[in-house]
Amino acid sequence: MRSLRTTVALIVSVTLALTVFALAVTIWTLTRNELLNSVDASLVSRIQAGVFLTPPDPDGAPFVRPPIPGQPTVIVDAVLADGEVYDIDDQTYDLPVDALDVQLASAAPGTSAFSTRVTSAGESVRVYTVAVVDGAAARAIRSLEETQSNLLGLATILAIGSVAAVVVGAAAGVFAVRRSTTPLTQAADAMAALSRGERDAAPPHAGRGAPREVVDVVDATSALQYELARSRAQQEQLVQDAGHELRTPLASLRANVQFAARTASDELTAQSLASAQAELDELGRLVEELLALAARDEPVRELVDIDVVGAARAAAQRLTRRTQRLVTLSLPEAPVLMRLDPIGLAEMLGNCLDNAAKFAPDSAEIALAVLDHQDEVVLEIRDGGAGIPESERGAVWERFHRTADARGRPGSGLGLAIVLRAAEAAGGSVLLGEAIEGGLLVRITLPRQRRSAEGVETDG
Repeated sequence: MRSLRTTVALIVSVTLALTVFALAVTIWTLTRNELLNSVDASLVSRIQAGVFLTPPDPDGAPFVRPPIPGQPTVIVDAVLADGEVYDIDDQTYDLPVDALDVQLASAAPGTSAFSTRVTSAGESVRVYTVAVVDGAAARAIRSLEETQSNLLGLATILAIGSVAAVVVGAAAGVFAVRRSTTPLTQAADAMAALSRGERDAAPPHAGRGAPREVVDVVDATSALQYELARSRAQQEQLVQDAGHELRTPLASLRANVQFAARTASDELTAQSLASAQAELDELGRLVEELLALAARDEPVRELVDIDVVGAARAAAQRLTRRTQRLVTLSLPEAPVLMRLDPIGLAEMLGNCLDNAAKFAPDSAEIALAVLDHQDEVVLEIRDGGAGIPESERGAVWERFHRTADARGRPGSGLGLAIVLRAAEAAGGSVLLGEAIEGGLLVRITLPRQRRSAEGVETDG
């Protein structure tokens, strides 16, 4: 799809080119007409200077008055009604007779016409033929070589000037359009950043002299960014407050339900209390996820040297104990030491494995691999579940977002958001893809070199 910049620049360039072309053609045509009028005037003037086909002396020969000094070279000859050419000037163009010459020679004296011809030598000439006496006409002939040369030079100048004008005008138009639409591009980038969940997207800025419509769009985008940031801050504060306030009563309620379940006297009551305990466990996990996510917005926690291989093996064992699902491990033989937040690493591994166990069928494989590279360590978690459609992968990082397939299953929609925050806190990134089993592939990249708060690179 063509951009607004390209469209406007194309319109400006085409309009300018057509305008310059039309102006150049008009100038050339007007100049040509003026030059031909000048040539025609010189021909008429030469005839009017005097051509005598019947000499004053009956015994003398017909003659023509000499040309006026300083006037262009115009050669005069005569055409008789029978088509014979009679040279009456010292020079001749050897111009053949055509039907117009014969017609005018037979016409009434004073009848005249202009024409453009080509001589026997191939030279282009302008001819003024006028009937002077019964049965004869005089022809005034002037070469058009100089005129055509001038017109060719003018056409060259106009062509070069037109191209230069179009190039300069188009460049100026593109510059003006780019300057005017830059705030729109910034607004689009800001909206795209907001859709990706980025908080620190720079607001668009309309420079001095920007069109009013562009300023309106920029102002509306900046206001939307501000309101979204304020809303998100309020939401995060609510999450933190609610999580801390719910933890204590939930722990007490869980203990009471567990005690009641152990002392239940009938099967129905025991089943009901077991269901209640399961719901409390799910609610407890939600509270813990909320608190973990809120902790991601607090200052970075203490970093320690930790073996990523050991942490991956421990995360797989925890999942097996809780769900009886086996995890296929692909781990380096030697320990892989990195300086990380151990809670954050556990959150990344635990949430990814929990999601795999939740969405993959019991018969599907869950795989965890640790890839040790020179500059980075990569964690890959794969499953044979339904996966996440590519069109929805950009939205799953939002808190509480759940895909259509996940809405009928237990969960809060916070797991991947926690994974992303933990990875970013470690200076890494998370990429979602399609596993070879057909399900979801989560690739977490953790750099060995990370930047500290002071901007100095430290060992990961």
